[in-house]
Order: sequence, then structure tokens, then C-alpha cells
Amino acid sequence: MRWLTREALAGDLSWEEQDERWLQWSEARHAVRSRLHSGAELVLDLNIQDAVIDTLRQLQPDVVELRFLIGDNKVGYEWLVLQYSGARLTIIEPGFGSGSRTAYEILRDELTVSDDSSFVHSVISWPVGEFDVEFTAVDVTRAPAGPGARAALLARAENPD
Repeated sequence: MRWLTREALAGDLSWEEQDERWLQWSEARHAVRSRLHSGAELVLDLNIQDAVIDTLRQLQPDVVELRFLIGDNKVGYEWLVLQYSGARLTIIEPGFGSGSRTAYEILRDELTVSDDSSFVHSVISWPVGEFDVEFTAVDVTRAPAGPGARAALLARAENPD
């Protein structure tokens, strides 16, 4: 994460530093929009804050899948699957999938374009965890989730066996 680091999200920066980070992040989001294609433009507009991660895995040497539950009691819930191609998963800070019995929620995400014109989707999760997915294209799939999906996902995190 370039702008929305754990320190920035936790309020550990001065007011001036925090305001500057949010301004830089907002300007970068605006600037990157015209360079996005191959599904990446859809990722920029997703609201995945507070989403609960279900799976994150490298399916093939160049395919990464991220599946999570988005929504709330007011609007309802949806399963969202991002299947990145031409992709490589990099764990920055261990978290999800580390054997913990914790449900990991997405705090924030950033989308950038690399020097080689590939894309990087960076995600920071709570209580720990951060990862980057570098990719060339992404398929976004949405499916309705039942009213008990969040509770079931959280219960599964607490009792993985």
C-alpha cells in the first residue's frame, strides 16, 4: 500500500500527514482511471471496505482468485470473486490463510498501474495482513448471498475444522 498504510488507517499519523495521504490517494485514483482496461476499471469502483475474505489463492502459475463477501444488513450481501489473469500474488504481511481462526476484513484497497503497464491491486486487512496482486486482466463476478452468509463465514473462520 502506497497511501493507505496501516499507520494511516490507524490514525498514527499527524492530522497534516493523514490529510496529505488521503489527498494523494484521491488524486492517484483519479489519475489512474484513464489507464485502466481489461476489467481493472471495474475494480477501481468496487466498495470492498469491510468485506470478509473467503478465499485468496494462486490457482495456476498466472491466475489468482480472491473471493469475499460484501454488503451489509441494509443493502444485503453479495459474493464477489475477482479472478486475476497474468497474475502473481505477493504476501506483504501474513494474515489470511496463515492458520489463524480469525475472520479477515478488508480495511482498504488501492489500484495502481506498474511501469510495465500491468496493474497492482493492493489490499490491507484487519486484524493483520496485506497482499498485492499484480495482473494484466481481471474478471469480476457477483452472486447474491443469503441472509446468513456473513454469520456462516464468520462461524467457519472461528471453527475451520
